[in-house]
Amino acid sequence: MKLFDAHCHLQDPRIFDKAPQIFETTLNSGVLHFAVNGVSEKDWHLVKQMSENYSSVIPCFGLHPWFIQERTPHWFPTLKEFFQASPSAAIGEIGLDKGSRGREIDFVDQVEVFRQQLEFAKELNRPASIHCVRAFGDLLEIMKYDCLCFSISLESSYHYCFLMDYNMYKILYLHVSKQASYFPRSIGPFPAGVILHSYLGSAEMVPEFSKLGAYFSFSGFLMSMKTQKAKKMLKMVWKSISVSSERILLETDAPDALPKSNLDSLFLVDGDPSLPQEFHAQEENLASKVGTPSDEQSHTSKDSSLLPKETLNHPANIHNVLIYVASLLDMPKEEVADLSYRNAVRIFSYEGSKVEMGKLPKISSSSELQLNVPDVPLSLSRELLATKSAKVAAATPHENLWHFLREIPVDSEILEVVARFCHGFEVEMSTEIVIPLICVAYYLEMTETHAENNLLSQAYNFFQSKVLPSWNETIKVCRVAENFLQQAIYLGLVDSCLESLIAKALVDPHLLLLGEPMIRNHASDDQICNNPNARRRLLFLNNGDSEDLTTLSLQLYEPLILSMNKQRVPSEYVAASICQYAKRWVFSSTINNISRNSQREIIEAVEGLLPLEKGLISCTLLFEMLRYAIALDASCDCRTGFEIRIGKQLEQATVKDLLIPSKGYAKEVQYEIECLKRILKNFYGSYCNSSSAGFMTVAELIEEFMGEVASVIDLKMETFISIANIATTTSSALGTERNLDGIYRGIDIYLDKHKYLTEIEREEICKVLDWEKMSVEACEHAAKNERLPLRVIVQVLFVTQLQLRDGRSKDEKMVIKEEVEEEIKKMSNKVIELERECFMMRKELSGKKRKISMWNEMKRKFGCIATTVDDCNCQDKDKHQRKKNKLHPGFRI
Repeated sequence: MKLFDAHCHLQDPRIFDKAPQIFETTLNSGVLHFAVNGVSEKDWHLVKQMSENYSSVIPCFGLHPWFIQERTPHWFPTLKEFFQASPSAAIGEIGLDKGSRGREIDFVDQVEVFRQQLEFAKELNRPASIHCVRAFGDLLEIMKYDCLCFSISLESSYHYCFLMDYNMYKILYLHVSKQASYFPRSIGPFPAGVILHSYLGSAEMVPEFSKLGAYFSFSGFLMSMKTQKAKKMLKMVWKSISVSSERILLETDAPDALPKSNLDSLFLVDGDPSLPQEFHAQEENLASKVGTPSDEQSHTSKDSSLLPKETLNHPANIHNVLIYVASLLDMPKEEVADLSYRNAVRIFSYEGSKVEMGKLPKISSSSELQLNVPDVPLSLSRELLATKSAKVAAATPHENLWHFLREIPVDSEILEVVARFCHGFEVEMSTEIVIPLICVAYYLEMTETHAENNLLSQAYNFFQSKVLPSWNETIKVCRVAENFLQQAIYLGLVDSCLESLIAKALVDPHLLLLGEPMIRNHASDDQICNNPNARRRLLFLNNGDSEDLTTLSLQLYEPLILSMNKQRVPSEYVAASICQYAKRWVFSSTINNISRNSQREIIEAVEGLLPLEKGLISCTLLFEMLRYAIALDASCDCRTGFEIRIGKQLEQATVKDLLIPSKGYAKEVQYEIECLKRILKNFYGSYCNSSSAGFMTVAELIEEFMGEVASVIDLKMETFISIANIATTTSSALGTERNLDGIYRGIDIYLDKHKYLTEIEREEICKVLDWEKMSVEACEHAAKNERLPLRVIVQVLFVTQLQLRDGRSKDEKMVIKEEVEEEIKKMSNKVIELERECFMMRKELSGKKRKISMWNEMKRKFGCIATTVDDCNCQDKDKHQRKKNKLHPGFRI
């Protein structure tokens, strides 16, 4: 990057003796030029000396409002002498001040000295660097109106000034001394330009100052302004209709205006006496380091507040100013650097300056432009250009050709085309020059009303007939228009290009991408297969000759896609094009050299452009976009949008998709757990009325994710517990039918990989387990798992015992029932066997036909089994029976 310090004070006695080291460091960091401003008669000779010693120094001589009381009577002739001795010098630093220090100086005296120097700047046709503190209203009035001003002295210290602007009277309330004075006539505007150094004025005054030729230069003082106010003001500078972005400058105001930045990103002046003792050991390295601070080094005031207010500012700290301004403008720092450098070169490229205008050809006189065209010597005089340009023809005589050409944002190639046209040569139009040619012709008012068949109409005809009908040519011309975007938008060229591209995309949506869409539209594909012309178009698209829509900048691509969504271009093709755009400008940023701010802007735009339909983009790609959104600090709305889209199709994700690193500065590996919770919440909302298949898939996914991260050595315990809780909640949503073995498996892996955990920490991790929902195999494994804490093992055994006891009552009932049935079966078989034996005995007895005596029959009936009379004891039994009858009289045989 090339940088231009538009305002500094390297002749300041605090750093003058350190100039060699300062210049070496700053030049090595990419700063090529320094506008060194004198502030009083005492330091003008130092500025002149520094300009002679260093070719990169542009000298500026002026009397600062703080030092006007010290001026000598011959200060103004002395000032003129310095300009005669230094032809390359500009005016500065001059101005007005109503701040705490400026209030001590007569304001009328300030105005008189300021106006005298401002008139001198316009006389020399040189830019002037203006200091203004709380006096922007007064500055605008002085620069704007051609009027007579009188100051009338009153008894109090307050005075009124009557400003006569033609027939209009204005009254200003000024806080000045008791001395009446006369103000000369105002002299604005200023074609050579004025620099509002360290501008901190309001956004509303920007357009008025711009019309008068003002440039807005920003230093480290901008960081003391409220961010929203500063951003609003910068945006106004950028969007100013009259000048667009051609008025932004960067400066350091060194050795003052130290940026409020991280200490590691600051360049410190070697030997700075204001630095604390602990910084002196680091001075040599800090003062001599070469390079630029990265975007990661923010401009927070926390670290820089450690330094005293008197700390000297190094001019190499312009990089910190650049990063801050770029962040407020939401632009790449490279673009802001290039823009500010070109603007500074433009304003300091007056006649005799050390700075060259670049590609613009040199002016040989005030009314003639010499062009170096091979074999065709051409010159473009004011009189010749006036025959084709109504603006030049109507200009006042004192405005030379140089003033017109300085405001045209084109190079010598376009001016050669204009010169050829004015000399009567036929203009060879092309896609590369048609947009800048239309802008130049419009600016110079080269219309049909001024001359027949003028340049503007020829360029418009080529644009309408040759560019817009072609897809490729339209995209090419859009890329060229990015360099003249404000003018192209104002002239309607951008709208015409976008409308042409949309119309072609409606006819053939395959033009939106160089391949097939991610989700195939079968109906359209069948139509293409049956259409020979469509097939030829696809072959043309695939052979690399087609212009890729994703090569456009976001400023053109975003409105184009928004219009396509409204015009109902098939969403699958639009989504595919958006994904290609993200891959090109965000995922492959290192290849395309895209800044962090641009990446953030693009990823936020991509989220807003993506269609809301489910399934157009793979879940893996959505996760990738979410990772970049988190890493780039994208807006909350952007991250939420990706989370909602992912939640609608979470069942399609993989474990690798869920590994979203958390953005932080800790060494331990962390994951975006809160983000995962929000995604699951969106998933539950999307599947509340669906079957449990999606829940089952997501539950298994979370358990696999838990097992995957469990093996990470640096994973914090709190993070793992949060993941385990998420897995438990997800599995519980399915009811009690599914066991939680996967969660136990993940915890077992974590305990195995993190053996340094204490007993209490392991108990804390195991609290998420519900052993009643574990399988028997998991419980058996846990009971023997030495990695589990003792309390948990006892708990597992207790739960297992309860499960066995509750299950035994049921088992016993089943066993008893089976035993009873078995016994009944056995008894039944035994009875059948006995009956069989009895039948056989009867059969045998009946075969013998044995005779039985009467006596034996009688004894058998009475229970006597003796075979003889002697053996019979029936008498004893009779006696015993009689005794029993006596004891029981109610008993009878």
